[in-house]
Amino acid sequence: MTRIERTLLIGLGLAFVTAGAAKIVDPLGFAFSVARLRSVPMALVGPVAILLPWIEVVASAALVLPKFRRPALQLQLGMLVVFTVLLGVGLLRGATSCGCFGRGDGVLNRVDVALARNVVLLAAAGYLLLRKPTSREAPASPVSGTGR
Repeated sequence: MTRIERTLLIGLGLAFVTAGAAKIVDPLGFAFSVARLRSVPMALVGPVAILLPWIEVVASAALVLPKFRRPALQLQLGMLVVFTVLLGVGLLRGATSCGCFGRGDGVLNRVDVALARNVVLLAAAGYLLLRKPTSREAPASPVSGTGR
C-alpha cells in the first residue's frame, strides 16, 4: 500500500471506530438519535442502537488484518451508502442532528456536515476497494501457489 492508501485506510478506520465508540458509551442517546431520524421502524431502534456501533468498531479493527481488510472495506462502504441515503432523507425531513458521533448537536452530528463527511469516506472506501493490490497483497495464484 502507498502512504496515501494507508492514510485513507487509517482515516476510514478512525472515523468508524470513533463513531462506534461514542455510540457504545451512550446507547440510549444513540437510540434517541435513531428514533429522531425516523430511519428505522420503532421496534428496531433498540437493536440498531446496540448492534450498529459494535459492527462499526469491529469493521474498523478488521482493517488492520490483511485477510479481513477487503470484507471490512466492503462492509464499511455498504454502511456508508445506507447512512448517506438515511442522512439525505433525514435532511429532507428537516433533521438537523444525526447522532453519528453519539448524543449531542455538535458540528460532527450536523446532518449537512455528516453528508459531506460521508461523501469523502465513500470516496476513500471506494478507492481502496477499486485499487489494484500490490504483489504482496494479491491473492494466491492457483497455478503457482504463491501469494500471501
